Amino acid sequence: MSDWIEQYSAALTERDAREQAHKVYIDAYTRLADRTATLAANAPATTPQPPTANLPKSKPTSKDPDPTPNDLLSSLRTDLSTTQKARRTLANQVADLTLALSTLQSTSATSTTQLALLTRQKADTERKLRDRDEELRGKNRMVVLAQDEMVAQGLQLSLAEQKAEGLERENRELVARWMERMGKEAERVNRDSKWE
Repeated sequence: MSDWIEQYSAALTERDAREQAHKVYIDAYTRLADRTATLAANAPATTPQPPTANLPKSKPTSKDPDPTPNDLLSSLRTDLSTTQKARRTLANQVADLTLALSTLQSTSATSTTQLALLTRQKADTERKLRDRDEELRGKNRMVVLAQDEMVAQGLQLSLAEQKAEGLERENRELVARWMERMGKEAERVNRDSKWE
């Protein structure tokens, strides 16, 4: 999530380094331009005039080759106005960039908050999922145990039924033998007592 912040920060750092690398040249050029402007302003007054003795006389021109203080002042005012416009433009750019930066920072803070919230929700959901999985495993174990118990009880019931059938058969046989024996004994007693 912070990858774009790192890229943006790296781009700003690279831009600052690039501008600082050329600062020496910009400052030197600015000083040279100031010196040239100063020399140009003072040069017409100090340059020697060519001899005019051999030149034909011409009409004086309406423009004065020497700049007057008013011309210099208006030139300075024009330069000042241009500089102030450039400064206003740069100040507006700084304000726009500051606004964009603060917007990005607030967006980043919001994104960080949302990321933390989503991370917590994910952790909670994963914990609940693990709990549900454990619960399902426990229930599956209980179902298997219940099925095993039912099978065991079914086997025991089947064995008990088989045993009951065997006991019932044995009981019938015993009763039949006892009845036969008792019948024989009753006949013997009757024979011995001559009741027949």
